[in-house]
Amino acid sequence: MSKPFRFIIVLSLFTSLSALAACQSSSSKVATTRPSPTLESAATPIPSPTASPTPGEMKTTPSGLQYQDLQIGSGPRPLMLQSLKVAYVGKFQDGHIFDKGLIDYNHGKDPMLKGWDWGIGGNSKEGIEPMRVGGKRIVIIPPQLGYGDKIYGTIPANSTLTFELELIRINGGGFGR
Repeated sequence: MSKPFRFIIVLSLFTSLSALAACQSSSSKVATTRPSPTLESAATPIPSPTASPTPGEMKTTPSGLQYQDLQIGSGPRPLMLQSLKVAYVGKFQDGHIFDKGLIDYNHGKDPMLKGWDWGIGGNSKEGIEPMRVGGKRIVIIPPQLGYGDKIYGTIPANSTLTFELELIRINGGGFGR
């Protein structure tokens, strides 16, 4: 191999290595100024404007009802007057359970507890999206949306009640929205 040809190869290698080193140097500068993505931020979906609330976010409505989606269901949303199968746990503010079980419940048909009805079936005036089948939600019901100033069984008057709700299925019936 001739000296000029060797010189060109060495010069090309040197130039390539210099360019590579400059790229690595500038990418390390970027890495030090911007945090690298974590698994959590990479896995967080960007909600669309019509998406349900993000799980874990407690929301408060104008009437004082609070709700938090623990799991967004993937099934359909209930319609007015549909019969629903709901699993629930009812608690007082101190965490003491006063009732739990499964219930067949007719959404919107003379609800005993407005807060319960709104927490499951939604309320557009309050900005509450209906649950989806498979969803789990915590609903904190102030007295005015619960039993109010009436005593109901073991529940004292003017009680704020917390319900953990799971919409198991839609049994049928109902009117479209």
